[in-house]
Amino acid sequence: MTNKRQQRLFIVVMMVLALLFTAELKTAFASSTIQSLLTGWFEGKQQESIQSLEEEIMIEKEAQMAILKKEIAESLEHANKELSHFTSIEAEKSKQELQNYTEQLIQSIEIEEEGKQEEFLSELEKIMEEAYSKIEQAREDALHQIE
Repeated sequence: MTNKRQQRLFIVVMMVLALLFTAELKTAFASSTIQSLLTGWFEGKQQESIQSLEEEIMIEKEAQMAILKKEIAESLEHANKELSHFTSIEAEKSKQELQNYTEQLIQSIEIEEEGKQEEFLSELEKIMEEAYSKIEQAREDALHQIE
């Protein structure tokens, strides 16, 4: 009888141990499931936050780029106007100085022969026209380099 009793006791103890082991596994499994759920939730929130932050940054970047483009366009337009005004003034100054110098040359030269005087004036007129043309071309080139 002791043998049977020992066998039953052994079986009962084994069942209790199996029950305890199973309960411990369920607890461990539930714990890991909760940890897995929490980790997944935090990762999801992290991705949402990153995505939201990226969207906000892109929106702000586009707004700042639009402002920058507008400011650059206004600055370039202002610089173009100033350069155009400056080149026009300088071209007129150069023309006026050239005219004054030409008039001085004409007045300082005394040519006795009428033909030579006409030839000189004709040559001087060609030189002045060429100088005017070069001044205008320099002004045009300066304005086109800005654009």
